[in-house]
Amino acid sequence: TSVPCGIIRINSTNKMIHRYLFFHLLLWLSLTLVRAFGIHSSPRTTPRRPSSSNAAARSPLFRARPSTINVVSFRGGGSVDSSTIPVFPKSPEEYNFIREALLENVMFTTLPKDTLDNLIYAFERTAVNKDDVIITQGDICDGGDYVYLVAEGKCKVIVDGKVVPEPYGTIKGKAILGELGVLYNQTRSATIVAKSDAVSLFRVNADTFKSVLNKLTVNDDPELLQQIDNAINQVEGTKSFYGGDIIRQYKSNRSWLWRRWRGTVLEQNWRTVGYMMLYSLFFTGGTRLLTDPTWKFGLIPDKTHPFIIRLDIIRKIWNYQMSLTTFILTFFVQKAYTFWLELYNIGRRIQGRFNDIGLLLATGAKRNPDGTFTHESEKLLDDVAASSRLLHALFWSSCARRFSVLGTSRGLERMASRGLMTSQQLRVLESLDLPANQRHNACLEWMMIRAWQGIDDGTLRSETSFSDRLMDQICQLRASYATIGDKLACRMPLSYIHLVQILVDSFIVLTPVALYPDLGAYSIFSVGVLTLFYTGLLDLAKVFLDPLDNEDFTKNNIDMDLGVFIRESNGGSTRWKNSGSRLPFSIRSPPPPPNDSPPPPKEPTKLD
Repeated sequence: TSVPCGIIRINSTNKMIHRYLFFHLLLWLSLTLVRAFGIHSSPRTTPRRPSSSNAAARSPLFRARPSTINVVSFRGGGSVDSSTIPVFPKSPEEYNFIREALLENVMFTTLPKDTLDNLIYAFERTAVNKDDVIITQGDICDGGDYVYLVAEGKCKVIVDGKVVPEPYGTIKGKAILGELGVLYNQTRSATIVAKSDAVSLFRVNADTFKSVLNKLTVNDDPELLQQIDNAINQVEGTKSFYGGDIIRQYKSNRSWLWRRWRGTVLEQNWRTVGYMMLYSLFFTGGTRLLTDPTWKFGLIPDKTHPFIIRLDIIRKIWNYQMSLTTFILTFFVQKAYTFWLELYNIGRRIQGRFNDIGLLLATGAKRNPDGTFTHESEKLLDDVAASSRLLHALFWSSCARRFSVLGTSRGLERMASRGLMTSQQLRVLESLDLPANQRHNACLEWMMIRAWQGIDDGTLRSETSFSDRLMDQICQLRASYATIGDKLACRMPLSYIHLVQILVDSFIVLTPVALYPDLGAYSIFSVGVLTLFYTGLLDLAKVFLDPLDNEDFTKNNIDMDLGVFIRESNGGSTRWKNSGSRLPFSIRSPPPPPNDSPPPPKEPTKLD
């Protein structure tokens, strides 16, 4: 039977159109796949935008922070009508106490004397009993509210119903509460409760406080301030990634593991898996469209088909590559995990050195006969503990991206206003001729010099064995934290990780072609499984090679929570002092040193 030539031309034209459309779709898919691999494999270069959540921005030392602007310092009070400001008489002791407390806060250091005096005399004295609530989280600051200054006693800080861990969970004398919340009518971000049997406070009315301080310097970047506050919240303990654990924890139950999504490789790689399955789908559809298959859809392809015979060559090459890729990738992951574990162990060793120093100081400090610390001993232990906390925070800011803002001038000022350092420490750090990433070394020297001072004046034991052991621990602390920078500088050669990346990507791209002769349409699902396995292992290795999350590769889903190191060390800075504050036995004065001089010779006796 003859076939009209027009029909042959129409069929040929349709087939050419189908091929034209298919190749354009394949080109688009290839470009999309390349783009997906490129975005997925490259670290983000832009900083992560901090969360604007009110819960994440809360502070344990109550500071109701503005969401748009922040106070650097107050430049003169302007023209304030002093007749409208209430005046409460002050004794010289009260005046000096309030003045010292205000000047310890960096916000008030530039106030003119007349403005500072107006503010001091506007404070009135009040008192509360144990468990009385001074400030309630969530309350709106209005004209009838107050700014508080703790005179005597202690208060505890509660955020979201949980007591903030030490040392930032306890507020002591000279602490100022709620000044920024009053200035900007912000909601209270923490609950402050009296911890002592009786707490004496000074307070100033909100309207009075704002009328005295009516000119502000507000040239700060809101996003920068929010980023700084988020970092400080991690240091203080009001914000954590994994409920206080250093990494996301797991349960061994199979069903529990199958239900996980957050913090898994599947969450990290689902886009790449989807792109590769889509690529396999288009390859399968294009094969049936362009090769005149002799098998039905869903069945195993015909091994004698010319196209399948050609694909069989690619399958053999792919099998060789699979063995090579599997060996190199698993070895690479093992090396990357070893690097991650070494950094983790160094972080723990740093914590251990801080604890060793605290234990030596607490046991070697001078005590009263009843076993309590002398006043000089308590002052020395507090000074060293404060320097150690500042050292740890500034050290991690020098090598971890998420804390790097704390090492900037604005970050230091904010830390001082939030109570993480004193105004005197801030002034000294800013005056030092040191790079921003080396300021923590000054804190280490403060610790050592303060310890030597205690040995010289008798506050600490003066035995050579004690002083040698103490200084050795401080030097080991320096050696431990210096190792982190050395490790990060040579974590993995570029050529090595580049080779592994190319090997895995080429293997995954060939997978749909290599599996089709044996699996047909079912290769689509196999491609997804193999893509998840191989790209997941490679991405997991990249996570291990970035333990400090400096590249923001996984967007905080699998990273190590460095804030745990800082918070645990902060707790350790007061642990040994508190543990040894009372003893079940009395302390006796040390016996006088033995007289090593030889006894005088005896006079000869006269025998009868």
